[in-house]
Amino acid sequence: MNPQPGKAPAAPTSRPDTLADVHAAAPGTATRRYLRAIDERVARPIDWRAAPARFKHYPHAPRIVLDDGRWPGELLRGLLGLTRIIWNHSHDEIGEPVPGRRHVTIGRPAPSGGDLYPIEAYPATARGLCHYDVAHHGLESIGEGDHRPAFTRLLARSPAATPGMVLALTAVFWRNGFKYDDFAYRLACQEVGILAAQALALADPLGLDVTIHIDFDGQAADRLLGLDTAAESTLAILTISERHASGHPAVLARDGRTAEPAAFTGTGTATVAQITEAADGRGEKRGRAGTQAVRPADPPPSVSERLPYLAALHAATLRPRPIPGGPSGDPAPPPPQGPVVELPPAEPVRAADGIAHRASALNGFQPRPLALRELARILAATAAGYPGDLPATPHGPQATALYVLARRVTGLAPGLYRYRADGHALLKAAGPQALTDIAGGPLRANTRAALRTAAAVLIPAGDPLAGAARFGDLWYRLQQAEAGLVIHRATLTAAALGLTARIHSDGTNPATDTALGLTMTPWRSLSFILIGFPRTSRPTLTTPARRLAGQRKG
Repeated sequence: MNPQPGKAPAAPTSRPDTLADVHAAAPGTATRRYLRAIDERVARPIDWRAAPARFKHYPHAPRIVLDDGRWPGELLRGLLGLTRIIWNHSHDEIGEPVPGRRHVTIGRPAPSGGDLYPIEAYPATARGLCHYDVAHHGLESIGEGDHRPAFTRLLARSPAATPGMVLALTAVFWRNGFKYDDFAYRLACQEVGILAAQALALADPLGLDVTIHIDFDGQAADRLLGLDTAAESTLAILTISERHASGHPAVLARDGRTAEPAAFTGTGTATVAQITEAADGRGEKRGRAGTQAVRPADPPPSVSERLPYLAALHAATLRPRPIPGGPSGDPAPPPPQGPVVELPPAEPVRAADGIAHRASALNGFQPRPLALRELARILAATAAGYPGDLPATPHGPQATALYVLARRVTGLAPGLYRYRADGHALLKAAGPQALTDIAGGPLRANTRAALRTAAAVLIPAGDPLAGAARFGDLWYRLQQAEAGLVIHRATLTAAALGLTARIHSDGTNPATDTALGLTMTPWRSLSFILIGFPRTSRPTLTTPARRLAGQRKG
């Protein structure tokens, strides 16, 4: 992901109100202040010495080694695991190789702004509550007993039956906030949407049903996890159940095929059944002897003073909803009145097939045209329904609308279009001038270079205050998470079709909004993803360290 132009942004000098004022303010107030602060931010040098630890770890917690093949380990690895080996050659800002040292890095399955990965995962099963230790691909037990009912009671839309796993996704705010300041909240909210799309893609080969929850009691969730909400907080909860009638977990054999089910117990220093930690009456999690609290090494710092607009907006998302079921505006802009372009039928694409092949395009694309039928398949997959909080999400995204900037698409005139999912068609919004207007905006050099060679750009848009009357400031997170889900579905579908993509968040700017016809309206661009054909010569080479559940032999 390419979060923004120039150096890291510094927030305006004025500060938001106190936490008490945040809770007393009208719904949407914190969102308005946050948006204004982001719009007015200015560049500042990045202090890399302030970078916190990249991985969270509970050194005194009993450990569970995840067995290869069983679905809990495959799911966690496919979301956040260390699964890629990346050979890097030195390159300039637009991705062209330059003299310098070569180095090797370890990558993850899904993209993250600045490769900083602020999201942590906490799975709860019938036998305990754990933290996923990414660095060692294992579980660290932080609570004994079945926490799933406690989590599901917090959800605005609780499942009919207790799921096999409840997976809480949290954001460590300073992990990307040291670089992106308050803008880090937008990136984290979109990243949980990206991970939700990744989970939905993995659910197919793993035989799982996944439901995405953004609307829940966040303060209570953080208490269950023992978190300091001002430092790390729960942004999304996934409820996960098996599709198999046997009640046993789906198991993948070494060749990726479903094998005979087996109980998930883990191996190593402790099994789930052997974990003896318990929570005392104050909610503090203790070790075997009951004397040592299970605490993380190097706990993340509070961002209340460091990132005041982020902290104020997140605090506002945690308060009770203002008017349950109350009115809301239209999150999507009015459709353009231009000509209708009928799209060819879209043959379904298996999103899991794109997982192993996904790699962000570092230095642009081959300037080759994209077939209209392939664009149609990407758009159909991107706008498909998903199991979420909003009642109509099974029929398609409800908080965002999708625009397409066509540059090199066979059979489609260059210009700007709005995708209409219900009729599988494009509505023309602007001609080729839109390409010039967007290219003339405040873009980073690598975005500007990639835009010249991309085949198409997808731009989700919406009103960040449309649902404030119904959801309060939580609407901001709901919408940003859906934007992340939408763009990652496009990424996986493109990868499955032999294409590549990259998110360039600096493309969401006033010039883009003007091209979309959104100036002086409540709507704005939410993300900006470039799609095209990968270049055969590039300064990085990414290969899978092991085959994930969604990867087929190629």
